Amino acid sequence: MESELKKRALLAKQRMKMGYWQDMMKKREAMINKAGNNSTNLQIISQVQRADIIRDANIIINNPQINRDESLYNKVKAILDEDEFVTNPIGKLIENDMLLKMDDAAKQKYILDLSQKYRELKERYYKERIKEGSV
Repeated sequence: MESELKKRALLAKQRMKMGYWQDMMKKREAMINKAGNNSTNLQIISQVQRADIIRDANIIINNPQINRDESLYNKVKAILDEDEFVTNPIGKLIENDMLLKMDDAAKQKYILDLSQKYRELKERYYKERIKEGSV
């Protein structure tokens, strides 16, 4: 626990030295210029930036759950970039070798969890597209 705290403190110090927050403000201003300066867009931009900060910190700390989520997000992003109206996105995300080893209850839980994660990542995808001004 203490070593994780030390890692986070070191990361915060590095961000301060490298001008991370100044870059973040510049990106925020650019996003506002692209997306528009209304309260909905400002709220979405803030949520996306907050999520980016947390995700960056967890990736650097090497959080295995975040690494799995990022891998899954890359798959979701590829699916949605290919075609926005996908008929079977969960089928494309399922790891069949893992599914074959599960009993029926575990399969059901896996598919339900995967569908929930897909909805979350799809929402993130569209928020990031708004952030990038490509919607």
